Amino acid sequence: MKKVLFATTALVATAGVAAADVTFGGYGRFGVIYVEGATNETTITSRFRLQIDATAESDNGITFGARARIQQDNDDTADLNLIGEDAASITGDYRGGTFSARQATGINGVRFFARSGGLEVGVGNIYGAIDSMPGMYPVELGLTGLSYDYILNKAGEYSATYDSDGNGAAGRNGVEVLYAMGDLKAHLSYSELDLVANNNDLEGERIEGYLAYTFSGWTVALGLQDSDFATDTEVALTVGGNVGVADLTFGYADNGTGGDAFAITAAFDIGAATRLTAVVLDQESYTDTVYGVGVTHDLGGGTSLRGGVQNNRNGATVADLGVRFNF
Repeated sequence: MKKVLFATTALVATAGVAAADVTFGGYGRFGVIYVEGATNETTITSRFRLQIDATAESDNGITFGARARIQQDNDDTADLNLIGEDAASITGDYRGGTFSARQATGINGVRFFARSGGLEVGVGNIYGAIDSMPGMYPVELGLTGLSYDYILNKAGEYSATYDSDGNGAAGRNGVEVLYAMGDLKAHLSYSELDLVANNNDLEGERIEGYLAYTFSGWTVALGLQDSDFATDTEVALTVGGNVGVADLTFGYADNGTGGDAFAITAAFDIGAATRLTAVVLDQESYTDTVYGVGVTHDLGGGTSLRGGVQNNRNGATVADLGVRFNF
């Protein structure tokens, strides 16, 4: 992460106010991806992500801040008829499907927050409790994540609350409270839902929360959710820790009408610079069991060579290989 500090005299006219802190960071990646059965099975894949964090601290020690993201994937296209529409009108698959409704390069909805000690309140494009609970995203397979079919949340439809793409002020909005004290963490969030496309109304709501506790090197997290989306995760339980050379995570989720999901992930260091990951997930509504392996080789200086292969939810083979650089 690179920091740019703007002096008080350049940003604020009032004397005695502390300087603002603006941080720029992110990553770029590029390589090839293979999707069995796709119209073009092997294609170039790339992404550029720039994340902007801005904070300022009040005289009484409260930190106020905001986070926004600018991102472009090589599969992005723009449907000008949908820009500025309500959230349910923005459709299309993340990868391997139709992208006609994804907006190309843009800034996503901003998350604002106020933080003091272990307590934080966030509003706007919030993280969401279920998405954020420990063990929900224990690994990222390969270069691209390979569609993340191995994630427990909402039967693989990850990031149910946070909107990562360029949906701007038209994106999702909510409020959340996060608290951490020692080995205990808690997160409660609320967001409104757009259940009917193109009606300019928010008909539903989502309330979610988790509690997590770490002891003897193991973290246990329990998440609960009440949502008007029938496929949203209702209960999630994860247990993660270390056994010998392996970092292991076990997970269970009740994904509403999507049924039950069980997952195991493992990560091993192979030598000083190479890490192997493995995933298995059985989801009741999937056509096939998801399983795969990935390898990350550290090239130094924030750069790495990454690749993976996976049997996805439909029983098709997907694979990728390429380079990622963090900045």
